[in-house]
Amino acid sequence: MMLAVGVCVASPHAAQARLSEGENPPAPAPPANQSALANAAAPADGGTLLVAISGNRQFCVRMNEMSFSREALKPREQRTGPLITTMGYKYQISMSQQGKSGVVKLLESPTFRTAYMEKIKKPPEYPQPRLPTEKEIKKAGPKRYTTGERLHWMPKDTCTTLQQEYTFPLPEGRYDIYLGFDLLVLNGIWSPLQSDFVTNVLIEKGKVSRVQGTVDYSKGVRTVKLEASRSGDSAGGR
Repeated sequence: MMLAVGVCVASPHAAQARLSEGENPPAPAPPANQSALANAAAPADGGTLLVAISGNRQFCVRMNEMSFSREALKPREQRTGPLITTMGYKYQISMSQQGKSGVVKLLESPTFRTAYMEKIKKPPEYPQPRLPTEKEIKKAGPKRYTTGERLHWMPKDTCTTLQQEYTFPLPEGRYDIYLGFDLLVLNGIWSPLQSDFVTNVLIEKGKVSRVQGTVDYSKGVRTVKLEASRSGDSAGGR
């Protein structure tokens, strides 16, 4: 039985996304286990999915992941400083069982916030000694649009570290397994950033099926990869 392996990333060219050259990640946040299913005991009529993560297990984001142009953003006041469009990110491990519809999240991290909005304090308005003339109004030009808020970047939360292993109890069957990182952008919408998946992973009663993942951030290059193991108790390749 052949395994199908697929890759889905924000950039269509590669499974690796390059950040700025020579960029070093800040101190990573400790790994977290965010699912009641993770590391639970296998059911009596099922087996266990083991997702092992290699590499340095770090995932990092940059300020402008969506590569918006500065001219496309409003108001104009925000075009002068660093361009920030990455508001946060999260990751998930999901599965879909072959022969059934729907996708089930086995694990979902909390949202790692990387920016916040701060209201700009308006300068005090002093009483005018006189009203401006029509000529002075025309000379001043139209009033520019402003949101009254300013974005602030939080570099300490730009990297997170995954655990070495995640285990999930699953009923017998064949599954497609997905590991993905999603991006929270300026308009509050979640957008897929980088991911990978494997298909046809067999879960058998009383056995452990292993999926090998790689999550790595080194020298400005991000890697997210999944592949089914062909050794041990993994039945994904049979």
